[in-house]
Amino acid sequence: MRRDVRIAIAIIAIAAFGGGADAGLRAVYRDAGKAKQLQIEVQDNGDARIAEAGSDDYGLLIGGEFYVIDVEDGKATVARLRDIAAAIDKVLPPIFKGLFDKAAAATPPGHLTVEPAGAGSAGGREGRVYHVKGLDDSEPGKTTDFLISADPELKPIGAALEQFMNAALVPAAPLIGKAAAEMIVQTRTIFALGTPIDVGGRFRLDSVAKAELPADRFKLPAPAQTVDQLVAAMKASAAKGE
Repeated sequence: MRRDVRIAIAIIAIAAFGGGADAGLRAVYRDAGKAKQLQIEVQDNGDARIAEAGSDDYGLLIGGEFYVIDVEDGKATVARLRDIAAAIDKVLPPIFKGLFDKAAAATPPGHLTVEPAGAGSAGGREGRVYHVKGLDDSEPGKTTDFLISADPELKPIGAALEQFMNAALVPAAPLIGKAAAEMIVQTRTIFALGTPIDVGGRFRLDSVAKAELPADRFKLPAPAQTVDQLVAAMKASAAKGE
């Protein structure tokens, strides 16, 4: 009896502390030419890590907040996406205006139209094609097709992918102005339909599989910079002409 109890305790301990890894999902997207690969890892609690293959930089979605991790010479710098947007609005005439602080989806632009079409599949997952018009102001009649999956298992993958796309738009605000905020609202409208498994022909889901994910891959490698720190860094960079 005592031996059985000791075995049971040992099994519980191994399960709780053993591998330092949690079950989750790993999704891989590839570009049209399959030259680039985007990997998204999701824990069961919804936290996610996303990065392009071969890049030291990555993003972390933790508790619904997206963090951008920039790694240079082995040193990581961390910034929360909405803090980057807030800092830009302090340095430039406001562009985002608290867009990332709003829980409800922003109203999509009136010129954006979304039309459901036929079914499709990618990476072993089923989805529906949506014809989207109005994404490009220079070609308002141009249609871009998105293959969207309603699979609830893919929802956290979609959440990470959406924020990763936003993280590419926010730093572009000094160059493209209010278009950055408009494109984020457009992205939000599309992702509200579900998880894109073919992102307008640019990236397409290649595979999704269960995976054992080390817990430390979902921890911030350094404290996130404050809005004031980000503002100071932006002003210093502008003064240097960078």
